[in-house]
Amino acid sequence: MTPSTQWTTWGSEIEVRVTEWAALGEAAGIVRAALERARDVCDLGRGDAEIHAVNQAQGTPVRVSPELGGLIRAALWAARITGGAVSPLAVEDPERTDRSEGAAPIAGESIAEVVSHAEPDFGDIRIDADTVFAPFGAYLDLTATAKSVVAHRAARRAADTLECGVCVRVDDIVATWGHCPIGGWQVTLDGIPAAGREEVEVRAHGALATVRAPAGGAESGLDAVTVAADDGLWAYAAAAAALGQGVAALRWLTERDLAARVIYRRGNVRTTDAWLHLPPHDYAA
Repeated sequence: MTPSTQWTTWGSEIEVRVTEWAALGEAAGIVRAALERARDVCDLGRGDAEIHAVNQAQGTPVRVSPELGGLIRAALWAARITGGAVSPLAVEDPERTDRSEGAAPIAGESIAEVVSHAEPDFGDIRIDADTVFAPFGAYLDLTATAKSVVAHRAARRAADTLECGVCVRVDDIVATWGHCPIGGWQVTLDGIPAAGREEVEVRAHGALATVRAPAGGAESGLDAVTVAADDGLWAYAAAAAALGQGVAALRWLTERDLAARVIYRRGNVRTTDAWLHLPPHDYAA
């Protein structure tokens, strides 16, 4: 049993595991600090989060901190690599939920602006050095990609600083760095009745992410997708994009040579060939 500690923040359950007992407190501190830095800039639930300045600019370039700039770049990378399936754009304006189609213009807003605007796309967002431009109507929500980035970044920082093995879990995103404990970093995949429990090993300097279909999302035909990859961001982005593929998810993942497990709504569990090479692989497709 590796030393571990857990807590909750940013709406997520956090777990830190290390190979050395003496390093646990410091490792947890490094992870807490990394999460707080990310929350300071992109937690939409915080009124003073820096991301609000970008969302309220509405077509005006905004200078951002290196922390927020890095998280925006990561989110845009995920959007490009998945063809927009994972987008940094919020489904709706999180800061003006009282507006509806046909609503009267507010101060400083013309009737033309209310009536018609081209739907913004992630490709319309530009970042140059420390300046971000998001077009009118674009509202960023970096929550999911930011958590995947922080999980991997914090694991690496803690392992390099403390010279031990570190495993960081942020909800269903797991990232490791440094050397593995005896028996490897074992992760239990559970919580989905159709699949039961399965033990998989996350290799050193690797990541594992599970994305689950929302309640009532039966139209996709899937319950969840799990992907093992080299880093947390790619693992999360690939799993989220595959979930959006519906019944074509397994083919999409296989074409990208990803180690993945797909759980279908009717209870079937299928894996890519690459998944079967993850130690241990006691699941038979």
